Amino acid sequence: MELGTLEITEEEAAARVAEYEQVLEADRSAEDAALLQAYRAAKRGLPVISLSKAFDIAGFHPTGLPKLAIVRADAKKVWVEVSDRRGGDGGTHMVFSDGQWNRNRGALVGKNTVQVDTTVSREAGSSGSRRWRGETIVPLIPPRHRPKRSRIGNFHILWEVDQWTPAPPVDPALLRHIRGDLWSVLAVWDLSPLEQLVLSQRRNG
Repeated sequence: MELGTLEITEEEAAARVAEYEQVLEADRSAEDAALLQAYRAAKRGLPVISLSKAFDIAGFHPTGLPKLAIVRADAKKVWVEVSDRRGGDGGTHMVFSDGQWNRNRGALVGKNTVQVDTTVSREAGSSGSRRWRGETIVPLIPPRHRPKRSRIGNFHILWEVDQWTPAPPVDPALLRHIRGDLWSVLAVWDLSPLEQLVLSQRRNG
């Protein structure tokens, strides 16, 4: 899975952390705080990604649904609603939700939803009719990467969707939101055949 990782060396990140830490907390803008958080993540060796870039790279299925999905790490299923971006610029707007009837209130990252805007049109590669809604199951997080139960709702999972059915995913990534379109990647793993088999039972409850 291509994540659209931003190129930031640990050395550069360390220098930028020192620079932004010199700005007094009272004088820090929201952008300063976001950059400091991103550079701290990069200093720890964590990849920092642009979520919209990852979706741009992945593109869309012929059905018009995205090839990636993102949702809160404690969700069992994810729903997506897809629409053309306003303004006729050829991009696509998506809202991912951990509940079928949850509605986004305008935030890029809400309590139960994540909005993603791409520059890529879902028309690309489309063959025939397109779906504008889909749902699928969310990957398991193995114990070695799983956040504590009390904090798991602060994290998200990003993964490649082979098809928008109850089919188990294969290669998820655990993310932490920084600000706006920026996310840090805490872990990437492959689900074993046994984990996929157990996860496939979720479709039956």
